[in-house]
Amino acid sequence: MQRIKVLGIPFHFGQEHQDVKDAPTYFRTLGLLEQLDKIAYVSDLGDLDFSLCKNAPVFSSIKNELKASIANELISKCIESEDLRNNFLLNLGGDHGMALGTIHGLLSHKQDMVVIWADAHGDINTPATTLSGNFHGMPLSFLLSLPKKRRAFNWLKNTLSAQKLIYFGPRDLDASEKEIIEELSIQYYSSEEINRIGTKKLLDRALKIADPQGRCPLHLSFDVDVFDTKDIHSTGTKVDHGPRLEEIFKLGKLLGETGRLQSMDVVELNPGIGTQEQVLNTFFLTMEFIEATLKKSIQQKDFFAMSTSA
Repeated sequence: MQRIKVLGIPFHFGQEHQDVKDAPTYFRTLGLLEQLDKIAYVSDLGDLDFSLCKNAPVFSSIKNELKASIANELISKCIESEDLRNNFLLNLGGDHGMALGTIHGLLSHKQDMVVIWADAHGDINTPATTLSGNFHGMPLSFLLSLPKKRRAFNWLKNTLSAQKLIYFGPRDLDASEKEIIEELSIQYYSSEEINRIGTKKLLDRALKIADPQGRCPLHLSFDVDVFDTKDIHSTGTKVDHGPRLEEIFKLGKLLGETGRLQSMDVVELNPGIGTQEQVLNTFFLTMEFIEATLKKSIQQKDFFAMSTSA
C-alpha cells in the first residue's frame, strides 16, 4: 500500500510576502491530511524549522542569499534522508525558491527524474540576469548549474538535465529567461498552446521527448499562479490568461495515470493575501487539485503493483 509523506516547508526567503510561510499550517487546519488519509496512509513529517537561518550583511544580487542557501540545503538533506521507496512525497510550501532544495534532494534518490514545472513564470534567471533579486525567480538556474560558482551554494552537487525539464503554463518570462530556455532547448508549453491544443497531446509529446523509454520517475513542481487570475487570488504573483481549469486538472490526472509520478511541490499560496473568502477559495481549489492528482497516482501505482505480483 502506498504511503503519502507530507513535508511542510515554510520557506519565505525567495520573495517579499512573508505570510507565504504559513501555507503548510493553513493546509493542515483545513483538513488536507485527513482528506489524503482516505487515499493512502499519510505520514506527516511536520514542518522544517528555518529559525536559525541567518543572513550575512553583504552586497549580493540575490536578496536573502545566505538564508535561501542554508534553508535549501536543509530541505535537500531532509529529503535525502527520507526512505522514498513506495512512498509519495508531497512538499507543502512556501515560495518556489524552495524547489532548489526539494529537487536537489530528490535527485539524490532519482538521478534520471523528469521535472514538470507548472508555473506562470520561468524561475530560471541567474544572479547575473535577475531584475528583482528575488530568489524564487532563480531556483531552476541553480539546478541546471547555470550561475558562476557562489560560496553560499557550494553544497550543491546534483544537477538537473535541461532535457528532463518541461514547462507547463508559463506566460510571464523575462527576456533573459527566454534566451536561456531557447539556448538550452528546454521544452516549453505556454498557456495559449495548452488551451488551443490540449494538455493530453502536449504532455504525451513532452514525456516522449524527455523520457523516450517511459521509465523515469516524475516530479511535479506546482506553483498555484499557473491558475488564471479569475480562478485564484491568494498568491503574490498572479498573471492573467492562464490555462483553463480543466486543462490544469487534466495535467495532474494524466501524470498520475503514468504510474511514475512520485513527488510534488505545492508552492506560493499566501493566506495573508485577500479576504477570508478569497483565501479559502484559493486553498480549497488547490486542495482539490492535490487530492485528484494523488488519488489517480496512488490508484495507478497500486494497480501496477497488483499486476506485477499476479
